Order: sequence, then structure tokens, then C-alpha cells
Amino acid sequence: MLILGRADLETLLTPRDVIDALAQAFGRHAGGRTSVPPRGVTSVGAAGMLLVMPAASLPVAGEYQGGGLGVKLVTYYPRNRERGHATHLASYILMDHATGEPQALLEASFLTALRTGATSALAARHLARPDSRRVACFGTSVQARQQLRCLAAAFALERVVALGRDAQRARRFAQAMAVELGIAVEPSHDPRAAVSGADIVTCATTSPTPLFAGADLRPGTHVDAVGSFRPETREVDTETVRRARVVVDAYPAALAEAGDLLIPLGEGAITLQHVVAELAELVAGSRQGRERPDQVTLFKSVGFALEDLAAATLAYDRARARSIGLEVTL
Repeated sequence: MLILGRADLETLLTPRDVIDALAQAFGRHAGGRTSVPPRGVTSVGAAGMLLVMPAASLPVAGEYQGGGLGVKLVTYYPRNRERGHATHLASYILMDHATGEPQALLEASFLTALRTGATSALAARHLARPDSRRVACFGTSVQARQQLRCLAAAFALERVVALGRDAQRARRFAQAMAVELGIAVEPSHDPRAAVSGADIVTCATTSPTPLFAGADLRPGTHVDAVGSFRPETREVDTETVRRARVVVDAYPAALAEAGDLLIPLGEGAITLQHVVAELAELVAGSRQGRERPDQVTLFKSVGFALEDLAAATLAYDRARARSIGLEVTL
């Protein structure tokens, strides 16, 4: 069994390659060649929760290539930040789809952040205007960094405005991202100005309430919301959802967990038909993404286990080819 730590994954995976791997995975999903059950949630009382996310990618009959099997274990402990730990921690077990034998154990907090950003960038290829250059980024965490890294791999970004609750942290985040991306990244405390000047608005926070007013979005903006994954919390308000052409990562999970959508549905502001597509349908071409240059679009993601499997498989295959990782015997 191969052990791949975070440093290994940072060597093996790039945003552009993960975006391409996800496009292939969602194409297989659209073709009915995957099995992705709803994720299981186990409460740990007031402390947090455990999420179990299995997925299988099924090869064409009689072929070995293209198959995959794995499961991600995620813990969410909201008070961990007070203890100096990450709120989300994860591990991934990859198995041989033909025999069920364990192949690899991967550190999956980095994997999750990268695949989430890559999924957003893949969706933005279909939903954002091709000439998008300016981003408003809500959040200054590891996830926000991956959102920007992946968007920069898909678009020729020129300017980012970073917004966070802690001014000092937002300033450090902006400085670090400016160096990494080689573009202007500025901290801000003005959501209205940031949103009204953005082509893409990305939200990667733990906020339980909306981060900006949907009325401030200018025509043609694409909104990407990945932070909220519980029915009672949301990062975008009802007006944002009402104005937007809405696409989700996968129907079952989003319509069970995404408060960004469930709250407007409960208010009667939208109907289920307002969610026009899931990402696999855009990748396959069976549903259209952006229809007009002036259209507001929204991609709502709560996390889809197929994304983890695609990223883990890519990392494993590259690790084997490059002799990276630690081999152990169970």
C-alpha cells in the first residue's frame, strides 16, 4: 500500500491537470459509468461530524482501464480553529476496483481543497464569460487559495479583491496570492464595491449567512459558492439565486444539503426547476451553461465524491510512474 502525504500531492498534482481529470470523470458520470451514493453523516455531538464519501468509476465491459474505487473520510470540527487546528481534516483510501485491495492512503485535506477549486474552475469554463479577468474572493483560507489557483489556471486573471473577517489575515493572504499568481491582489472590507466590480465572485467561507447583496451583482457575473454544505447555512442570498442561472455539482447532494438553494426554495422565491443542470450535463453538452453575456450564473457545490476519486487516482498513477511515496505492508 502506498502512502502519499501532502508534500507528495503538491508535487504530483497541478490545478490544470486536476481540472482535466475532473472533466473526464464527469463525462463518465454523464454516461452512467459511475456509482456515487449519498455521503454518510455521523454526528459527534456538539464537537462536530464525520462524513463518509464513497465512489466508484466503472470501466467499459471487458476492460480494466478507467475503473476506480475509493472512499474519503472527512471530519468537520467547527471549533478546531480555536485550538490551532483545521476545521476540516480528511484521509482517502484508494482501492483496486477489480479486487477491492487497498492501493493507497492519501492525505486528503489538500486533495479536497484542490479538487474543490478545480471543480469550480471546470464549472466556470461553462458558466463564466470567457473574458473574465476580475475576481472577488470571499475567504482567506486554504480553500480560498485553491479557488484562486484553479481559476487562474482557467482564465487570464488580472485583479483579485480578497475579503475576510480578519483584516490582518486578509492582508497576508492578498500579499501571498499576489506573489504566487503574479497579478494584483488587494484586501478589502467593502463587499459591495468588490462584487460590483467583479466578473467572477467566489465564496469559500464558513459563514452561515450571506456574504453580499445579490442586487449588487452586475449583469454577466458568475458566482461560485463552495463554503456552505448544510441546509440551514448559506453564503449567497435569495436575490443572488433568484437572478441566476443555477447549476450544481450533483442534484441529490445539492438538493439535500445546500442551504443556498434550500432556503430560497423554502421561502417560495424559486422552484426546483430553477436549478437547470448538474455539472456532468454541462460537460456532456446535454445542458447549456451560460446562455447570454449579460446573464448572472451561479455554481453551487457541496462536494461530490467522484471528484475525490478522480484526483486520488491521478495522484496514485503519477506516484507509481515517478516512484513517489512510502510503500508499506499491512
